Amino acid sequence: MSKKWILVTGGSRGIGRAAVLRLAKEWNVVFTWYQNENAALEVEQACAGLPGRVESYQCDGCDEQAVFRLSGELLAQYGAPHAIVHNAGITLDALHIHQNSDNWRKVLDTNLNAIFYWNHQLIEPMMMQGRGSVVMMSSVTGVKGNSGQSAYGASKAAMIGLARTMAVELGRFGVRVNCLLPGYIDTEIMADMPKEKRVALRQTIPMKRFGKVEEVSGAVAWLVSDDSTYMTGQTLILDGGLSA
Repeated sequence: MSKKWILVTGGSRGIGRAAVLRLAKEWNVVFTWYQNENAALEVEQACAGLPGRVESYQCDGCDEQAVFRLSGELLAQYGAPHAIVHNAGITLDALHIHQNSDNWRKVLDTNLNAIFYWNHQLIEPMMMQGRGSVVMMSSVTGVKGNSGQSAYGASKAAMIGLARTMAVELGRFGVRVNCLLPGYIDTEIMADMPKEKRVALRQTIPMKRFGKVEEVSGAVAWLVSDDSTYMTGQTLILDGGLSA
């Protein structure tokens, strides 16, 4: 089993949980969570029989000092990460003219600024080891407008620009940076949606179904693996044809 480790932010539920389970088949994984400790413990237990060592830490990615402390501990203990999966995110939907300014800032802090905090601590060690992969969990909303998601869409579109610039800056150091853009994925959020709305949403998708978290986590695993070592600065869309 490789000693390489991967950081997954927001790994206690949904796509993040699936990513942790998939990555732990090949690598050691550290994932962060913010509110639900029980969910985090359940993920650790679910990974108990997998080859990779899986650990979770509570960390508010919006708190730069908290990120600084945890990243320092992880670097001291395990060295530079093999990969970072920036998955933590929130929506707080509202029409733009009705957007609460506090919620606007909270979405941008969680979805975008937290990436900056983690990168500032972890990217340079990855550059020094001469390899690494950064995956930003953007969204199809970053390239296709969705009513009520101005803050979310802005943050996800910003990830694409950030990834492309970082790819140009870091390519010569062997560090790759790509964005993954899921469409409608069958997560807890979808399950809580009224049946009529779920049916209507499915009809907008050419494949007439929601994506599976395992399909997204498989793409994550590919992007951090040696099978994608010549891919950087790209946006990979998994949306069943929604944006076609």
